Amino acid sequence: MARRYRDAAAKLHQNVQKHLKEMKDVSSSEDEEPFESSVLEGVFQTYWRGGGDTQMLNRTKNMLEEAISGRSVTCLICIGSIKRADAIWTCEDCHCYFHLSCIQKWSNDSISLRSEETHAPITVFVPKKVEWCCPKCRHSYSKEEIPRKYRCFCGKADNPPQHPWLIPHSCGEVCGKRLSLSDNCKHKCLLLCHPGPCPPCPQTVNGACYCEKERKRVRCSAAKWSCGQQCKRILLCNSHKCENICHEDECPPCSYTSEQPCQCGHERTKRPCNNPFWQCKRPCNKPFSCGYHKCEKICHSGPCGTCPNSGLRSCPCGADQRYVQCPDVMEPCLGTCNKKHDDCEHSCPEKCHKGPCPPCQVLIQKKCHCNAHTRSLPCSKDYKCDTKCRGTRPCGKHTCGRKCCNGNCPPCEKVCDKPLQCGRHKCTMVCHHGPCYPCPRESKITCRCKETYVTVPCGREKQIKPPKCHLPCKFKYKCGHIDENKHFCHFGDCPPCKAICCKSYPNCTHNCKATCHAYVAVVFKQVEKPATPWEIEPPKTKILNLDCPPCETLVPVICFGEHETEEQPCHSAKRRCCGRECNRPLSCGNHTCALLCHLYSPNPDYPNVPYSCKPCDRECLISRPEKCTHKCAIRQCHPGPCPPCEVLERVPCNCGLTELYLRCRELSTATEVTLSCKQQCPKNLECGHRCRNTCHVGKCSQAQICTKKTKVHCACGNLKKEFPCNIVRNGEAKVQCDVSCEEKKVAAKLEAEKEARRLKEIEEERNRKELAEYEWKLSGKKKKYKEKKIVATKDNRNWLQKYWVPILSLLIAILAIVYCILYM
Repeated sequence: MARRYRDAAAKLHQNVQKHLKEMKDVSSSEDEEPFESSVLEGVFQTYWRGGGDTQMLNRTKNMLEEAISGRSVTCLICIGSIKRADAIWTCEDCHCYFHLSCIQKWSNDSISLRSEETHAPITVFVPKKVEWCCPKCRHSYSKEEIPRKYRCFCGKADNPPQHPWLIPHSCGEVCGKRLSLSDNCKHKCLLLCHPGPCPPCPQTVNGACYCEKERKRVRCSAAKWSCGQQCKRILLCNSHKCENICHEDECPPCSYTSEQPCQCGHERTKRPCNNPFWQCKRPCNKPFSCGYHKCEKICHSGPCGTCPNSGLRSCPCGADQRYVQCPDVMEPCLGTCNKKHDDCEHSCPEKCHKGPCPPCQVLIQKKCHCNAHTRSLPCSKDYKCDTKCRGTRPCGKHTCGRKCCNGNCPPCEKVCDKPLQCGRHKCTMVCHHGPCYPCPRESKITCRCKETYVTVPCGREKQIKPPKCHLPCKFKYKCGHIDENKHFCHFGDCPPCKAICCKSYPNCTHNCKATCHAYVAVVFKQVEKPATPWEIEPPKTKILNLDCPPCETLVPVICFGEHETEEQPCHSAKRRCCGRECNRPLSCGNHTCALLCHLYSPNPDYPNVPYSCKPCDRECLISRPEKCTHKCAIRQCHPGPCPPCEVLERVPCNCGLTELYLRCRELSTATEVTLSCKQQCPKNLECGHRCRNTCHVGKCSQAQICTKKTKVHCACGNLKKEFPCNIVRNGEAKVQCDVSCEEKKVAAKLEAEKEARRLKEIEEERNRKELAEYEWKLSGKKKKYKEKKIVATKDNRNWLQKYWVPILSLLIAILAIVYCILYM
């Protein structure tokens, strides 16, 4: 298989190389020719001199360079290269050329798509101008301008022959096109038939600037220019001059105002100079030459003319004519008017009359505006049916809905109401095509105190930074300190308070001298070391009211025995031992105290400091109380009775679970509560659960209701639920079997049957082996030749696994051919 694959791949590679060589020879012989830039430099040498439009000249040069160089030009419709022998069509506006067949298909498809617009069942079809456009510049062409023939660039020759010494698709004749469509230039292009636009006219003529102040010899293509001086032409108002620099076209309207008369000269008013002609509302009222009538025209200029009521006059119908002299008046005759109405071809049937003819009353068959219905109506009466137009309005979204529409559907009057890009407002324009304009509203971006702001277009708030505010911050500190923390407006949290606390301590009369510690941000960090990276917790910050630090004011403190005084900080001021002996007389009255400095009276602030002097060394001889077997705790002589016995005795509790330690003096008055260990009773109830009462004397109370959860199973043991112990003991807790129990039983039965079949098969296999061994022993241990088994192998591969080698070879060949066609 590998050898066949290598042979096929080698053969395919040879075919591809051979095809590439042939394509290279063909392309080099047809489309590639040597090109020298000096040829075009000599052609355009005369055009570069003397100025002119260099942009148009560079465009012509670039098109010629591309045509002479032999580089393949791509058709923008089929995306294929245009060969020398291909028929082409050139656009008149962008001068880009395409395959003739491609542009014909493009134009026919464009016209068919535009003419196949769907309309509603009742719609007036108005003939529209169907056009097609250039694929590159979108220049419009009519249906009659669809190219039918292959012409050269200048359009003189049809199907120009291919010539090795001419530009492709050129006829070789002089172009002869007009270099400019204006009336100033009458010259023609002298280049040979060429692609692209013709160069600017190189002829020299006597040209003047736009304001005609300067004249010089210039190129015909640049016969007009700006001299750089003020125009100073007299404007339409005849009182001011143009102040712009020498410019093309007409001067702009005058921007001044002046007092101007009306056309009849009766009124004068101050008006803009760009509109000097205006009419007042007065009639002319000037007498005609006849002396009887006056001009009835509204304010006008010039003479009023002759009197319209004198001279050769005719009756209103024109049948009778005679010369009339004012003040005589021409009266209507007795004939029929017979004047044709302005709106129709019928004649007026009334008698000769003055003024306009009455409306035409001739009955004719009239169609409504939408041409859907016909009815006999008077000629002057307009006919509109009640059929609503189902055409689409110019917006392309809403239907017309107007009654008896003539096809010119009015523009859509509905509001667009689409959400704008800002996300807060909607478009308020009339329904339109394309995207909506940006939101015209403005938004304010303020500082934190809302006093300083900047105005930005709506929707740009996130892209603009808030302005800097130089006003004092208006946010008050929660601690109440204002004067000590004055700062400018800002974003974020205010800086920490720098004022002194000055709060009075509750345990002393001093004030706190530390910095303000109310509403302080405290950072809490993780104390325990994390075992894994995902157990690491970031520090947490909380705003807390911290307590005042300890008072550091020095206060005088006397020793325990009141021997000397020292100064200590107020928060740690404590009485201490000065190190001297007490030397105070003992209670026995015979000796002085030999202990170090100590208290003379009990003080709850110093519970561990002795407050009595050293007792006498003699043994106490006072008799002990009842049930007390210990000696006096003082053991020395002392005045008064002996103190209560404080020896600890180990006594078992009521339940006997633990042992209690009680003073000897408390045993005589001990009760059941005193001897209780305060723990749960270790005994069990009749149900087997532990007693819930605390340590007590005697048996556990039978009145307790045991509510401990107990599991109860169904009859098959599949389901289980928990019930309180008291409900289980009363027999009220029962669990019924459901469908899952039956399914489990069936599954267990199937599993048992499966296991039985497996054991049976194992037993049968064992018996077979024993029988075979027994027969082998009886046969004299002769060698038996086993029958060879022939296993037919089945090919389970799919068609892709079977034929992947020839498919891959075919794909490589196709890709090579496509590559050669596109790039060679």
